[in-house]
Amino acid sequence: MRILVLGGTRFVGRAIVDQAVSRGHDVTTFTRGRHGEPRPGTEALHGDRTSHEDTLVLASRDWDAVIDTSVLAPVHVAASAGLLAGHAGHYTYVSSLSVYSGRPREPVTEGSPTHECPADASGSVDSLGYGPVKAGSERAVAAAFPGRHLIVRPGLIAGPHDDVGRLPWWLARVARGGRVLAPGDPRRPVRLTDARDLAGWMLDSVRRGITGIVNVPGPRGCTFGDLLAACVGAAGAGSGVAAELVWAPDDVLLAAGVQPYTELPMWAPDIPELAGTWEASGDRARLAGMRYRPLADTVRDTWSWLVHDAAAQAKPLGDLAQRAGIGLDPARERRILAGL
Repeated sequence: MRILVLGGTRFVGRAIVDQAVSRGHDVTTFTRGRHGEPRPGTEALHGDRTSHEDTLVLASRDWDAVIDTSVLAPVHVAASAGLLAGHAGHYTYVSSLSVYSGRPREPVTEGSPTHECPADASGSVDSLGYGPVKAGSERAVAAAFPGRHLIVRPGLIAGPHDDVGRLPWWLARVARGGRVLAPGDPRRPVRLTDARDLAGWMLDSVRRGITGIVNVPGPRGCTFGDLLAACVGAAGAGSGVAAELVWAPDDVLLAAGVQPYTELPMWAPDIPELAGTWEASGDRARLAGMRYRPLADTVRDTWSWLVHDAAAQAKPLGDLAQRAGIGLDPARERRILAGL
């Protein structure tokens, strides 16, 4: 197939492109060229999707499929999708479970209400919010490709080349060793999707011409205890100092002002506002062929990537794993641990 990937050099887009090339597809990427290098085996086009002149190149030929991994204002998604409508057979838009207006308070299915954001909204994530931007962009794609689009709504994505930083932060923290503040109940569920599994399934879906809306929330059956045990297994000897998980109750962490999900990544305490965090239906994805690799494999491969990249860039591993807004300050962690 001739596949156009809007994005394609970072995390999920990179995984899509690498798998598409390995399967023998003819892959073209369209990026601004600011983040990451073009992937081997692809044709790399550069341009800004907020510029009409730059996007005209997309309509200079025909494509079997388009896969869009962007986070853009809906008006810009609408413009490029409209331009491609007569030049592509199928459009896949990588959205998010964040489009659901009741989440994370409530469980959701593909039929749950989404944020009210029009397809021609021009606001950014900063002004509109991530969920509304994605919801408006979904509407833009559906309007341009009626009956020929697939909307994919993943939950938490992890794996090598993770540029969000939740799993990398835990791995780097465990690698430092010592007493590690572990949040809440180790039996509480957590759901992750490996970017490589998501990419492979999307390519299969494009080949099969699957359309509609599909949640991809990750498999059931994993717990936070499983997650951190896998991190200890992969990175626990990173500094030569053994890591010891110290589990702290939700109320202690909340009283200390720790921010759920970000300061202790992926922690969703037992409070009404987050009751539906891990309760998204994934039945449609499973019936459409979505399969998830073991959590320990994702953790191990992410750790291997972090170690390799830190060595290649001659950077401390902790610096490479750190992302803005993710992770707990070490001094605060020590204070909380001392009070347990």
